[in-house]
Amino acid sequence: MSFNPNDMRIRFAELTAQREKITAVSGPLREKRDAFVKEMRAKEDAMSAEIKTAEEGLFDIDQERAMIARALGGKTAMPAEPAAE
Repeated sequence: MSFNPNDMRIRFAELTAQREKITAVSGPLREKRDAFVKEMRAKEDAMSAEIKTAEEGLFDIDQERAMIARALGGKTAMPAEPAAE
């Protein structure tokens, strides 16, 4: 690479042309991808809202279960019923 200012300007112009050729192809692909992601994100947000509604109260249940499990030392299984005589 020449460090002559004129040569560097010429090379810069060449690189700019190469870059513009590449981004002319990739730009529309990026726009298509971004539109797809935006659409899917909206669907994901709607599904997440449904899940949040369906799981309302689950956090409190899990917290209480954890407290009971700690109090029982992890032995949470129901005792076996004695055999009938």
